Amino acid sequence: MTARRAPVLAALLVLGLGAAACGHPSPDAGFAEAPPAVRLEALNAVDVRVARVSWTLARANADLCPVNRRRAGWTLQSASQYGGELRPLAEARYGLDGDLPGVLAAPADSPAGEAGLAQGDLILSVNGQPLSRGEAAVESYDGLQANIAVLDAAAARGPVSLRVRRDGVEREVTIRPVLACVYPTQVEVTGTLRSRADGRNIFISDGMVSVAADDDQLAFVLAHELAHAVLEHRTQPDVTGTRGASNWAISLRRGLSLSAEADADKAGLFLLTRAGFDPWRSVEFLTSYEEADRGARYAQVNSGGVYESASSRRRALQPVLADIAARRAANRALIP
Repeated sequence: MTARRAPVLAALLVLGLGAAACGHPSPDAGFAEAPPAVRLEALNAVDVRVARVSWTLARANADLCPVNRRRAGWTLQSASQYGGELRPLAEARYGLDGDLPGVLAAPADSPAGEAGLAQGDLILSVNGQPLSRGEAAVESYDGLQANIAVLDAAAARGPVSLRVRRDGVEREVTIRPVLACVYPTQVEVTGTLRSRADGRNIFISDGMVSVAADDDQLAFVLAHELAHAVLEHRTQPDVTGTRGASNWAISLRRGLSLSAEADADKAGLFLLTRAGFDPWRSVEFLTSYEEADRGARYAQVNSGGVYESASSRRRALQPVLADIAARRAANRALIP
């Protein structure tokens, strides 16, 4: 239900065992040297952009995902996830209070957006059950996660009634969640050029987002990671839900193999095309990626298999792009 946002000033999230990691490290320091207010706005602009694209992909490809749940499509944050000088700024800017979930992004085509929720709304209760404010002075993501779990459980049962506050005014809002791919997206503030999937979540660094010139290019990165989930390269036993109705029709290899990264590129093109993004922009993204990171010029081996050079990936995408074009012209199903 929820695309969750990594804490802005938390320690870097370490690559977990079993995560399919895509990309190369970069010396870029990201937003670390910017003034606090500028840094807050820049980081949250990245979150909003990623939320919009990832939600579009998750909803459009629910029929292919191995696990779907009812989701509202929003991105939530809390005051308690912030520390130091950013916390009072975030509280003032977004009306945050302790662990209570605040809406950072509600894409226009999401149930949250359609219900009128927007950035700055603070969720106080769900179906009459108050959410926990927690210990306002403690910097932690745990309290927000606990509140998200309550919201997710309510969404799984159908429409939810929320009491929200914006600019000091409280109101009731009803949201009707829809089935979408279950894997939430988190932005990691690392300054590196990296994205990854671990079977539960999709992660993308602020540096990688900055390489994508537009949403079509960003969709290529996020669709590649979603494809890891669709092809079940990594699965987690506690990630449960409804299997997509067309998941059985996928012909690409499932499960981890040496071709996993190449297969994720191929499947990702199908996923982003199904979501309305331009697949040809993927080639331009790989060119920009290669320019931003010299390591992308060479092949590497990671936990997800063989990760080819950017030039090899561009060549491998050409027949897939031709296949997609032919399928669209013949009005054939876009299933990898």
